[in-house]
Amino acid sequence: MKTTTRVLMLVLMLAFVAGIALTACHDPGPAEEAGREVDEAIEDARDAVEDLDEEAEEALEELEEGD
Repeated sequence: MKTTTRVLMLVLMLAFVAGIALTACHDPGPAEEAGREVDEAIEDARDAVEDLDEEAEEALEELEEGD
């Protein structure tokens, strides 16, 4: 679970840095689109980490039940 926490922290840090970088842009056209794409990618990564965490917890529960 530590690895999952580290990955989630990395994703959140990247989102924070991307947010700061994109707020400094004055051209809302391409930068805004890039920001949306970054947001979507970060959201997808966060969802994937949450799914992996849930799957890992379920697998551990199954292993514990088997003993």
